[in-house]
Amino acid sequence: MRGLLPIFRRCRGFTLVEIIITLLAAGILGAIFINLMGTALNDSWSTLEMVRDEATAVQVMEHIIADYVTEMNSDPANALTTIIANRDNGDYGPSVSMQYVEFDAAGIEVDPPPASSNTLKVRVQATGKDLINIFTNSRSGNDPLLRY
Repeated sequence: MRGLLPIFRRCRGFTLVEIIITLLAAGILGAIFINLMGTALNDSWSTLEMVRDEATAVQVMEHIIADYVTEMNSDPANALTTIIANRDNGDYGPSVSMQYVEFDAAGIEVDPPPASSNTLKVRVQATGKDLINIFTNSRSGNDPLLRY
């Protein structure tokens, strides 16, 4: 038993070589980690910008829908032309495009639409994706009021 005691006393702590190798490995891993995190942090603003633009597009589309519902309840015959006039006045901003469209029996958009089209396609452009709504002039005076 006395012969084993000096062996145990020699095995306390780390050698200088082990400490240097550990510090070197930690430094390499730290450099890789910082490089990857730096790229992720630099690109994180684009996600926030996309969410902000989509929220703005939703707000603009809700404004257009509210105007459409108001016009359909007060003057259904001129609702679509009023929405286009509001866009031309700049009420909805520059990211809004509108065009009259028609669809065939299969539901495919006819290009170009006839001059007497009662269907308006509204597109609000955003960074992430575009919002598209279809509005029609199909309400008569006897129909119940639209709700928004």
